[in-house]
Amino acid sequence: MKTSDEMVSLNKQQARFYDEIHKAEADTGHGGYAENQSANIFTRVWAGLRYRQQAAVQAAGIKARIMEAHERWTNLKAGGDFLEVGCFSCSPFTFRLAEKAGNYLGVDLSSKAVVALNEKIYARGLAHKARAEAVDFLELDSSRQFDLIYAYGVLHHFENPIPLFDKLAALAKPNALLIFCEPSAVNFVYRTLRAAYRPFQSDAAWEWPFTRSTIRALEQHFEFVEGFGWGSRSLPLSVFTGLPVVGGLIRPLYLGTLKAEVEKGWHDRVWSNSSVTALYTLRDLSVKKQPSL
Repeated sequence: MKTSDEMVSLNKQQARFYDEIHKAEADTGHGGYAENQSANIFTRVWAGLRYRQQAAVQAAGIKARIMEAHERWTNLKAGGDFLEVGCFSCSPFTFRLAEKAGNYLGVDLSSKAVVALNEKIYARGLAHKARAEAVDFLELDSSRQFDLIYAYGVLHHFENPIPLFDKLAALAKPNALLIFCEPSAVNFVYRTLRAAYRPFQSDAAWEWPFTRSTIRALEQHFEFVEGFGWGSRSLPLSVFTGLPVVGGLIRPLYLGTLKAEVEKGWHDRVWSNSSVTALYTLRDLSVKKQPSL
């Protein structure tokens, strides 16, 4: 496992990778991961498959449900100090966070993406209470504390989860909320697919979907409140949706399976899925709680 200093050093390399993604998005107007020329062909193909899966998640209504949940959760701390980790040039929820916050700070490794986000913040008339900084959040001064910390597809970029969640806890005010959306490798099928792809992956050094040990590190500091997941049964179908002809035939079955998974509602076995969105709160360490696993 890497130390905090080693993670900061690796994050500088990651910053260059994400600068290239931002450039690709600016040049092409769509998914930068699949167009990133600093990534190898395997990584770009995998990214293309992932974008198709994200489109299916949107078509199945899961994306809307995620946003509805995040809306409700952020309302619990409306008017407070908000931190978004890995804001890039904007996440799907960045501007709702900025609007709801008393003060919003977005941080990201990519200086190019941060410049673009600050321009958008200014254009929306939010610069009086919102800004983005190009900084590794591991290096943020812990005297800056927040009522709500938000991360959309970011927290799985840390191989060693202990410094990650130690830092998040240090940045959290008492009773602070942590909201995130992340991939989970607790699911055996997803873990197997990732293991097969990993040797060919350009960004393998900072791609670490949540494992049981990640969740244990998280729950040293934060307590599960609610959340939901998808992909426990639909994931194998997603692999085939990008194929010619066959993909078109499988897509209705895939969408139906996705919808059925989410229709089962909120439950405490969220980590059995391949993707999870959840609300956690800073743990009161004086009270012993059962872990979510």
